[in-house]
Order: sequence, then C-alpha cells, then structure tokens
Amino acid sequence: MPKTIVIGGGISGLAAAYALQKSEADYLLIEASDHLGGKIVTYAGEGFLIEGGPDSFLTQKRAALDLCRELGLGDQLIGSNHTATPSTYVLSKGKLHPMPEGMMLMAPTMILPILRSELISWPGKLRMGLEIFIGRNTTVADESLGSFVRRRMGSELLAKIAGPLMAGIHAGDPEALSLRSTFPMFTDMEKTHRSLVLGMMKRKKAQAAQLTTGPRPSMFTTLSGGLQQLPNAIAARLNPQQVKLNTRVQSVAAAGGQYRISLADGTSLIADNVVFTTPAYVTAEILQQLTPALAEKLRRIRYVSTSTVSLAFRRSEITCDLNGFGFIVPAAEGRKINACSWSSTKFSHRAPDDFVLMRVFIGGAFAEDLAEQDEATLIDIARNELRDIMGITATPVLARAYRWTKSNPQYNVGHGALIKEIDQLVSAHPGLYLAGAAYRGSGIPDCIQSGVDTAAKIVPRQTSSNPAISHAAPAFVAT
Repeated sequence: MPKTIVIGGGISGLAAAYALQKSEADYLLIEASDHLGGKIVTYAGEGFLIEGGPDSFLTQKRAALDLCRELGLGDQLIGSNHTATPSTYVLSKGKLHPMPEGMMLMAPTMILPILRSELISWPGKLRMGLEIFIGRNTTVADESLGSFVRRRMGSELLAKIAGPLMAGIHAGDPEALSLRSTFPMFTDMEKTHRSLVLGMMKRKKAQAAQLTTGPRPSMFTTLSGGLQQLPNAIAARLNPQQVKLNTRVQSVAAAGGQYRISLADGTSLIADNVVFTTPAYVTAEILQQLTPALAEKLRRIRYVSTSTVSLAFRRSEITCDLNGFGFIVPAAEGRKINACSWSSTKFSHRAPDDFVLMRVFIGGAFAEDLAEQDEATLIDIARNELRDIMGITATPVLARAYRWTKSNPQYNVGHGALIKEIDQLVSAHPGLYLAGAAYRGSGIPDCIQSGVDTAAKIVPRQTSSNPAISHAAPAFVAT
C-alpha cells in the first residue's frame, strides 16, 4: 500500500505528487475525473488557442516560473504583449473609458493622468487626493476590501475601478473579501508608509531603479502552447502506476496509526499520510466521519460559480479599436458580464492573423445563476453583451463556453482566523494535510507552492523509517 495518498489531481495535487516522487517518497495520486490539471484547460484547434480557466500566472511569485523551467517549458514562457496605453478600459455609463495611466490596482502613481481622466468625477478626484492625509487604521484587525478602499480612496474609485478590478480576480464581493487574505500588500503598505498613494509611488520608483537595462518584465506570464502544457508536463513525469483517474474517494477513517481511504467502487486503501487538494466542501464531506469539527470549519469557506466564454471573429468584421487587454464592468452598470479580455491582443499565438479572440467572464459572487446556465445560453449572453457594449454584430467563427460550478473559493473577512482554527484541528491528526486554493492563495503559483510545501512536510515522516531516501527539498521551491 502507498505510504502517502494525494486526493485531487489539480495543479496543487500534481505539484505535491511530483515533489514526493522527486524525493523518492512512496505516493499514489487519486483523481475523480478522467483528466489531470483541474481548471487548467486549453483548447487548441482551427488556429486558435483558448483557455477555459486561468490564462496566465503572476511572475512575482516564482513557484510556477521555476517549475515550468525545470520541466523544460522555459522556451514556451511568454509575457503579455506591450500595447500602447491604456491597456485596460472601464465601462461607465455605457461607454468604455481608458483606465488612467499609472493606476496600480487601486492607487494612482501618476497625478496628471488622473486629472485628465473622464472616468472619475472632479469630486472623486479630490477625494482621491485627500488620501495622503488619512492616517493608518489602528482599530480593525481584518477589514473588507471595500471598506479599505472606501476609507482611503473614496466610494467612486471603489465602484468604478478597485471593486471590479480586484474583486474580479477572486470573483467575489469587495464588501465581503478580506483585504488581509487577498491583498496583504496593501495592509503592509498602510502600516509602513501610512499613505497608500505615497507607498505605491515609492514602490514604483524602487522597481524602476532595479530595471537598469532591458524591457520591463511582464506582470503576467503564460505558455505559448497554452497553460495546459504545465499540468501535462508534470503528468508526463509521474509514474503512471502511481496515478489513478476516475477514482472517487468517499471517506477517510482512522485505522490504528494509519488512515483507511474508502473508494466509491467499494474498495479501500491504507496509508500513513493523506493529502487533500480537493475543494474545501468536498474535503469536508470526506472527513465528516473522521473529524466532524474540522468538516464544519471547512464548510465555512464559501465557493462561487463562474464561467468563461471565448468568441473568435474575423478581424475585418470588428470595427472597434482593440488596442488594449480588454475592459472591466462595474456592478453599477447592470450588465450580465464582469469583464472581457481581448485574448489575441493580450497574448501572442492565440488566433490567426486575420482573426481576433475575446474571452468574456460571467458569474461570481453577484451572479452565480448566470454562470450556471448551459453552454448555448452562456454564448448568447456573451454575444448580446458584446453587441451592446462594443457594437459587435458579427457571427463568431468559433465559440466555446466553460462552466466552473462552485470552483472559486472566497477569502472573506475572518478567513485568516478561520485558517488558523482549521490548522489547529488538522494538527490533531498526524499524517493529515490540506493543500490547494482554499487556504493561502488561489493563484497557480500559490497552489504549486502549497503542494510543494505539503510534500516537504511529508518526506521527513517517510524517511524517518527509510534513511535511504534523500531529504533534499524539491528544486523548484520558490524563494
């Protein structure tokens, strides 16, 4: 029997299994579906490259970059294309307005572009200018993203830019999302610099000083052949005898000093260690028998549904300017979509030269019911919205929709405290581990690092009884 069973074959589970294999630790990776990679899904056909889930990852966190290079994908890494500013637009009163140059998520780093912008009213600009006089928050332990932006930058910036831009990353409600758990850099910046604007300006200056030569690196990176290259490359390195697809776990129970993993086909496995990389609510069901208290805590992590719709058009039939990465849609606009990414402008190798590719985002905390519609309805929604917003009446030459039901964890206010409670309950069960997007970061680098860190905890447990196994850490651990 395997000493470690990894449940869930998404990127977190793959990273954990790969790290265990590199350390010559005994493992078995179990996945309920017929494929590995989770939400990282790429469609390549007819000259188009469509991402069903994430289309890129942050370069600031090195775990994904380092793993890609180790797997021989270094020559496939590409950054987002540099377009003439602005790179993003905001829908306001039915019109697309350029994002003011120098905006870094929620704070301006340049004054003149804000003053010239027609997106923000003069009262809104004045309120933003007062940010440098606002003191630090010394009373609230954890604050919602919405509360923080409103307190520092005002309600208009929250409604038109910060809310749709940052909450869109998590498909969440800015009034519920925890600032400390989603964007801790802003909490630290307020503590260190007092003013968010001054802190951002200092950060931008420091970054510019480090780039003495060469072009500025892209904030986002993808793979020229699609992100699915990453899970495919990991899967190709794993021993196929140590991977089981179409295998669903029903429960985990204590078996002396080990764990009995009961499968849906009526069989069971015994293991010293069990790693869960499944969504928190799935993990809760499996652990209900073993530890009801932990299951209850896991169910507190809310998940929301989202969907993406990719539409390809002949370039000759698109009359609007696509010099940018796309646009975001504030909730006040009352639209059925959250954003639209101009995929073929954002990244190379997405569409043939005579065509353009766009990706529309639907659902999230405010509109889960829309995201859960059938594929034909989702495509109709996307086409109707692009017709109203961008004036696109052409018939797409290709349309694909992907639904992600209850797939996006929400780091709501109090998330950090909840994770500490979960950690404490997990510690009472040696050999039980939780990894993945639900806990300390939902991006691809975070999930990879979560899997790697978990493997690093397991290897000493296995090697203590087998000194022949190397204790060396996996080479791609981020620093």
